[in-house]
Amino acid sequence: MKKIDRSLLARLKTRPQDNVRLIVRVAGDVPQAAARLEGLGATTLQTFSLTKSVAISCSARTALTVAKQPWVLGMEEDRKVSMQ
Repeated sequence: MKKIDRSLLARLKTRPQDNVRLIVRVAGDVPQAAARLEGLGATTLQTFSLTKSVAISCSARTALTVAKQPWVLGMEEDRKVSMQ
């Protein structure tokens, strides 16, 4: 799956019960994508219209299902960012 970094994909597969926070880049309408993500079992934390992304929380098993959707362009772990 080219949508996900290889190390993240491996972790999702080996620990499907874990909760993860992800940023999902989507094609099309962001609010519609957020609704679709919720329909798949994810919780929408925030939407980003400028980057066409949705921050979600879900199980690793759900994340693997999300990654298979044709309207999902990519996903990465939502990490804490700090500035000095």
